[in-house]
Amino acid sequence: MDYAQVIKYAMQMELDGSNFFREKAGVFSNPTTERLFITLAETEMEHYHYLKRQLGSYEKNDTFDLSEEVLEREEDIFKAREESEQIKETLKDSDIPDLTILRMAYLIERDYKEFYENAANNSQDEDIKKIFTKLSKWEEGHEKLFKAEYDRRMKEYMSVPWGG
Repeated sequence: MDYAQVIKYAMQMELDGSNFFREKAGVFSNPTTERLFITLAETEMEHYHYLKRQLGSYEKNDTFDLSEEVLEREEDIFKAREESEQIKETLKDSDIPDLTILRMAYLIERDYKEFYENAANNSQDEDIKKIFTKLSKWEEGHEKLFKAEYDRRMKEYMSVPWGG
């Protein structure tokens, strides 16, 4: 496996994801929902910069940098924010309950999780395997948030009598 190529591809994915979430944040009229998408855009950029540092280390030293506390970090940005800002209620009451955007967000995060999972499973180097596994777990958390919200919104939508 060409680890440099895999990391470069992952960097592009994270950059694309960040751009998507930042762009879609402006669709929501509710400021808390907008902040949620902006926070996710910033989180994806953190992943991008983390991967960029790993690529630099690998290209320079043929090793990965596991000294960072990133691998120890549990990324649960949504839980803390949800508790402090009641995101579930805010999303529920959003003026623009856009199922399409939520589904796209869920699918993006699922794809990222699967990509990192596959990269970890196909890696021979234990250090990069740890990095990809951690990234997969972070993306899985994002995926679960959007899937649950999409499912909840779809259920609400399907229970609304036709004709409003």
